[in-house]
Amino acid sequence: MKVTDSFIIDASRKNVWEVFMDVEKLASCLPGCKDLIAKSETEYEANMEVKTAFMKVNFKANGFLKEAIEEEELNVEMLGKPMKLAGQFKTTMKVKLEELEPNQTKINYDMNLQMTGRLASLGDVLMRGTVKKSAGEFAENVQSLFTPVE
Repeated sequence: MKVTDSFIIDASRKNVWEVFMDVEKLASCLPGCKDLIAKSETEYEANMEVKTAFMKVNFKANGFLKEAIEEEELNVEMLGKPMKLAGQFKTTMKVKLEELEPNQTKINYDMNLQMTGRLASLGDVLMRGTVKKSAGEFAENVQSLFTPVE
């Protein structure tokens, strides 16, 4: 399943990049992320919970930062297994940061998600909706880091 989309954050490209490179801040923005641990500068381990239309799926995932061009682009890969379902998934994602204005950044992403086993039986349509919803929540969470508290 391939998903290509974008969203805009009201913050400088430099500040958005800093969030993406900070494990604690990034974890706080990821919907369903129970914890995210840096195993090295390029490898991460996460416990996640994904809510679909009719069930919750808990999984353990390992993420790998494959390439990073500072303040411009990053390529990541994530491998994971659900805790109680047979199957696994592999996600590759390219993220590009585009400065629209000094304090406005467009995040473009291309994601390819491959699933096997019972996880795959949930279907493209259901998972596509879940991925889109999670991406929207992620965008809102990142934006909230830059929104002053009143």
